Amino acid sequence: MPHVHSYELLSLIGCFLASGFYSGSEAVLMSIGMDRARQLINLGGPKGKAMQFMVERPNELLTTILVGNNVVNILAAALVTTISARYFKSDSIGIATGITTMIILIFGEIIPKTFARKKAETLSYPVLQILKFNYWLLYPAIKAMVWMIKSVLGENAELHGRLITENDIGYMISRAEKEKTIDSKQVELLNSVLEFPKIKVKDIMIPRREVKSLDCSSSFKEIVDLVSNEVHSRYPVVDGELEKVVGFLHVKDLAFVDEANKENFDVNKLLKEPFFVFEHMRIQAVFDHMNRKKIHLALVKDENGVIVGIVTLEDIVEEVFGEIQDEHDEDEAEILEEYRQEDFEDGLLIEGNILLRDLDTDYDIEIPLNDNYSTLTGFLLDMLGNNFPEGGQIIVWEGLSFELEKVDDYEIRQVRIKHVDGDKHYFNRKKAQDTQGLSKNKTESKVSEVKS
Repeated sequence: MPHVHSYELLSLIGCFLASGFYSGSEAVLMSIGMDRARQLINLGGPKGKAMQFMVERPNELLTTILVGNNVVNILAAALVTTISARYFKSDSIGIATGITTMIILIFGEIIPKTFARKKAETLSYPVLQILKFNYWLLYPAIKAMVWMIKSVLGENAELHGRLITENDIGYMISRAEKEKTIDSKQVELLNSVLEFPKIKVKDIMIPRREVKSLDCSSSFKEIVDLVSNEVHSRYPVVDGELEKVVGFLHVKDLAFVDEANKENFDVNKLLKEPFFVFEHMRIQAVFDHMNRKKIHLALVKDENGVIVGIVTLEDIVEEVFGEIQDEHDEDEAEILEEYRQEDFEDGLLIEGNILLRDLDTDYDIEIPLNDNYSTLTGFLLDMLGNNFPEGGQIIVWEGLSFELEKVDDYEIRQVRIKHVDGDKHYFNRKKAQDTQGLSKNKTESKVSEVKS
């Protein structure tokens, strides 16, 4: 009667244990990664010394694991086949393959790797010590294989894990928020940092029509009267029009003008050199330059060289840290809070030139940014397509209605926003009432639709 020898059984168990060790070792090293390994080296201690071997010989280490794992798996398959042949004769190969595959998959791959990933740093020291012994034991074979690998893949073929991408970081932030390991403020800050490199100047600039400028021919009193009614600390100074900017004035410099010079005051003597940026520049590059040169205000030009607005260092910083409140912002903050607490039944009356980013920040109304527009007006014109904007028109998008309250020369000045139900469309209430005599029911006065 056929039987299994004790040495065969012990050898088989040893092969499966070794297979589990090598599979787990690979999971340990991949979980730690090169960056964490270098951190542990800097911390010193036995674990740091062990990591030195991983950092210095990544290819050799991986080859040692793969050689060891394949050798023991092949030996295990051979032993199972030998034992099966005694019992099952002609069917021994198929049975041996099934048994070996199942055991190696469960006890040599799944269980060891799952356990190793959870205890990666704890297991790293003993694992690396054993692998180091294996490496020197198989040194000639390992070196030969590494040489062949580098011949095929090149000298720079190293044991590097996949580079962490921006999507990976975004996913980790989202997961941390769900698991409550970081609070909402930290999540908002981290997301702002991720979005920062993507934002363009045109997305945050103050549009031209809102730019307050001073004329270079103005008297001291005229300038003081103007700046005393505003809340800004710096102003562009122009020679007649905004296209002819001669410099920037810092309001604090007016305090150092003595009485004798106020009569024959020349603002040009106080000016700083103007700084220009283009609307499609990324704010990260603009911030780096402005911060390095200690510039707080920049004029924004379009591709034709026409000045379309201004951007401040504070505007850029607020994209990461949120709205920076000062004593002049208190009234505005109170008004915004009142708007948020409204029933929203009468809607919110918003300026058309508000930036979409500010619309999201101030009113929690999120409209995706687009290369074609960065303001509420731009978004609504894009929705209208080839139709001219007219007062009374209503555009419905994603459960919000945008009623054009004030339109001057086809320029949308004010918009009333309400919550509604419906798809993307627009309808002209005035035309519908004039031609059909309908009531003010907006859903009945729809004239045309812009399908999403």
